[in-house]
Amino acid sequence: MFLENQSRKDCCGCSACSNICSASAITMRQDKYGFYYPRLDKTKCKNCGLCEKVCPMLENYVNQEANPAIYAVRNPDKSVLMESSSGGMFTLLARWTLNQNGVIYGVAFDDSFSVRHMRAEDEETAWKFRTSKYVDSDISEIYAHIIDDLKNSRTVLLTGTPCQISGVCKYLKVKRINTEKLYTCDNICHGVPSRKIWEDYIKILKTKYIASDDEITHINMRSKKVSWREQVLDIRLKKGSVDSVISTFSFNKFFLSLYGNRPSCFHCRYTSYKRPGDFSLGDFWTSEKANLPFDIESGVNVVLVNTAKGQQLFDSLKGQFDSKSVTKQECWQPHLEYSARPPKNRQKFWQEYLAASASEKEAVLRKYMKGSMITRIIRTLSPFLRKTGLYNLAGKMYKLLIVRKKN
Repeated sequence: MFLENQSRKDCCGCSACSNICSASAITMRQDKYGFYYPRLDKTKCKNCGLCEKVCPMLENYVNQEANPAIYAVRNPDKSVLMESSSGGMFTLLARWTLNQNGVIYGVAFDDSFSVRHMRAEDEETAWKFRTSKYVDSDISEIYAHIIDDLKNSRTVLLTGTPCQISGVCKYLKVKRINTEKLYTCDNICHGVPSRKIWEDYIKILKTKYIASDDEITHINMRSKKVSWREQVLDIRLKKGSVDSVISTFSFNKFFLSLYGNRPSCFHCRYTSYKRPGDFSLGDFWTSEKANLPFDIESGVNVVLVNTAKGQQLFDSLKGQFDSKSVTKQECWQPHLEYSARPPKNRQKFWQEYLAASASEKEAVLRKYMKGSMITRIIRTLSPFLRKTGLYNLAGKMYKLLIVRKKN
């Protein structure tokens, strides 16, 4: 556990430990890389052990067998699809929750475009949780609110990364909260980049590329204005445009490079078909070879239904979406089997980035967003492998030859 060994790979920053500590002995502090870690005040600690009981990093789902029901899902509403990262499954779950007079917790941009978990009781707020946010989100403030909502018999839908979902659920278990009305949805992710780098990126745009009398009005990190299959960053301004800048200087490219990911993401405890959420959502990247009976051009979700409660809800929504039951092989995802491998020059990146002045950081980001040689090869080959049905085989070979060397 991080509080004992101070190893950054053993903390996902979920803040469950600081929330459970009744003695206020644990506070979350940002390190120089922009990641938050718990700090223990031993003079206040009562040695109750609750911080250990809620830590999601003490779980390990890796290589554990599970057989969830797996579906390809597409929302038939084209307008919803275009505002969603993939197939619009989140919107279906969110709308059902609101129809139960429920509450939704998800990730959105705040007024300064920092990324944090927020609470929604209406569609206008809930739709801000659509589309991926490729940043380490601040989830620290929602724990107490979720308890209040569940105690008030509100239906609650919680979305987040697997480690975040696990942290909240373990926290609620320790608090002995009835979770009958809690529905959880984790995403199939390969890691989260530093908040600091995202904030620096926005500062660079504002300082160098956005006029002083202009401002950012909207950010979508998974825009479909080009294609569902392209991870296009769309940043809109009140007056001007930064499209030409983003074409060569996109934060999404840096995200895909893996250089800025949280250390624990390279040692994820949740890369398996056993999942902490009732549902797991991701992109159905191999949909071309699955013979789906509906159009896939605007996006398709792969949905893992992991619990009986989740299956009951899923079945009740049938008729509101297009779907097909699929196999593990048909929907294979690398991060349901193994963690991302840290880039070879990751430490070199951080040395250069931290040493760079504010005016020099853009050059460092541009240099490293190209990715390592292995990352560039994967980016180039993946579309071809998905279309030819070789994606699964190639991924397993990568695991055998590359990922195992990491360990």
